[in-house]
Amino acid sequence: MYKYQKNIVYKINNLINKNNKLNKIFNYKTKNRKYSNKTLIKCIIDILKDGISFRSIGKYKKNYCQTIYKFYCKLIQNNVIKIIFDNIVNDYNKKNINNNIFITDTALILNKLGINDIGYNSQYPQHKSCKIFIISDINEIPLNINCSTGNVNDSKILYNQLDDLHNSDIYLLNNNNILLCDAGYDSNKLCPFRTQSPRMRLIRDKLNTIKFGKLLAAKNKRNIKNKIKLELIKLSLEEKKILKKRIKIER
Repeated sequence: MYKYQKNIVYKINNLINKNNKLNKIFNYKTKNRKYSNKTLIKCIIDILKDGISFRSIGKYKKNYCQTIYKFYCKLIQNNVIKIIFDNIVNDYNKKNINNNIFITDTALILNKLGINDIGYNSQYPQHKSCKIFIISDINEIPLNINCSTGNVNDSKILYNQLDDLHNSDIYLLNNNNILLCDAGYDSNKLCPFRTQSPRMRLIRDKLNTIKFGKLLAAKNKRNIKNKIKLELIKLSLEEKKILKKRIKIER
């Protein structure tokens, strides 16, 4: 963990020093400046890793908490954390080309005092909420993270997420890829063209071009009463074994 943290500190600091725009923003020189960029980056990584408050890390590290928070806001405003995350994911994907099983899930979060990306969900109709969407591989490494209002359907956001993955990683356009998800993602928007298998279907767009690979979702009955149709949406034993791996993203 220490080597991993040290590597992230080096990457962020290196990006700031090499980029002229970021260099002017972060490497300013004043008489009253007490902390270096590396010191502040280490504090922010501890906050994100352990989930502690800025005030707590200020007491523990003996640094002024508002200085750490302002530095963190600058990193967010200039997309430094997003750039580093994309670089780490790209490096990981180059070393793990053979991964063909991916998992997606959604977390609904109450956001009572929020301003951006808020909406009302049927689970919490009287409270503002937002949704966080994540796609990870079978090794529980997050590849894409997105946020939206709480009233957006899961399949609609996943459709846009797959576009982002396709644009960033061309190798993901593969028929052998399998995306595991719950019953909420079993949508005709994602799989408008049915294949021979009633459950594992190719994810395509309206022009019948492949977007990602195959979708393997839990059974969504949709209030079907016809026994013949219910038999068609049953999972095979092989598909059930693969779908059990979806629990990894819940951890």
